[in-house]
Amino acid sequence: MGNKTRKDLVEARRNREHAEIVLDGAMKILTSNASDDDKRRLVSMLRRYVINNNCSLIVTPENPISPEHKHCIRDDCNGRISDVVSEYLSPEYVEALKKKKTKRDKMFGMSMYRQALKESIYEREMKGYKSYEAVEYPLLLNLVSKGISPNVIVNMGISDFRDFIKEFCYDDFVKYREKEGFVKVFIRENEQDFYTLLRDNGVHPAYVDRLIENMYTKGCANSFEFEYKGQIITGPGFGIDHKEPVYCPNNIASYAEVNDPPRLALVEDSIHRLKHKLERRVEMEDGMIGYEKILLPRYCVAMLDFEHYIVHDFDNPQRKIMPPQPHGNNLVYLNKIETFVQSVDVPNGKSGKSLPTYVNKNGGRK
Repeated sequence: MGNKTRKDLVEARRNREHAEIVLDGAMKILTSNASDDDKRRLVSMLRRYVINNNCSLIVTPENPISPEHKHCIRDDCNGRISDVVSEYLSPEYVEALKKKKTKRDKMFGMSMYRQALKESIYEREMKGYKSYEAVEYPLLLNLVSKGISPNVIVNMGISDFRDFIKEFCYDDFVKYREKEGFVKVFIRENEQDFYTLLRDNGVHPAYVDRLIENMYTKGCANSFEFEYKGQIITGPGFGIDHKEPVYCPNNIASYAEVNDPPRLALVEDSIHRLKHKLERRVEMEDGMIGYEKILLPRYCVAMLDFEHYIVHDFDNPQRKIMPPQPHGNNLVYLNKIETFVQSVDVPNGKSGKSLPTYVNKNGGRK
């Protein structure tokens, strides 16, 4: 039980459950047909709450990257390739997939395929991502076996390569996440702190054990449920969040660097959704359009909610970092938000997805 007494743990879990209920109500309002004025007031209060908990707000200039580059960042970060938009595929690539391999294709030697791949956009702009680099050899073999000629390869676009890898090299692509993705790096260096974070805040120990096992074996931290001693147990799932805006990364030499471990963190799924709900598009003083983003606390590597998270320095793993303390009394902020939430009447409101309280479905907390 570490340094916390049973009384301390019970109190900590009670406070967290109160925060869950309050934030659940806030999320329902933000996803409902409540008035714009009510939503603006609520967002303002929630922003003060997250800043109190060492998050920060930053306005970034509008400098969106291309959708294809954004997809590459997401693919590499999450270890899976999302759907490829067909309109981004080049006609030459689509036609090449339809053609059967011919005798002419056999005239191309392996060295010509290697050279074509070296001259392609895959080499220039995709190979920098570790997951895409990991599939270079199976990609080459499949391009040859499917009869995609060097002349087509050298002119293929990012979406063409994403589509081809998803169709013919996907198992190899996923293997990188399972072996060396961020979740694997995180849990190797933070297992005990992560276990303590969840257990001390009311997540069933049996669930925590299975979640950590999944993180080691599958490289992901998705939510799940299972039967344990005749009861159904569930718990939180975690997604990977970028500490810097994906569409406007700063201080990097290449887009791939936004997926380096020091720039990432695991955030509980419902908190992750709420965090992005608090971000907004704004007009700056010079008339330009910018985006107000919420940045996680410095060195935060896993966030269960805005009040409970762990910190770690990936660049110096042996360094001990103490989580910063809130700037004020969180209960004051939560009570103000709760009072406001209760005062808002949302007729025919769209109910938001409830923030779960992690208990046994067939009984009390174990």
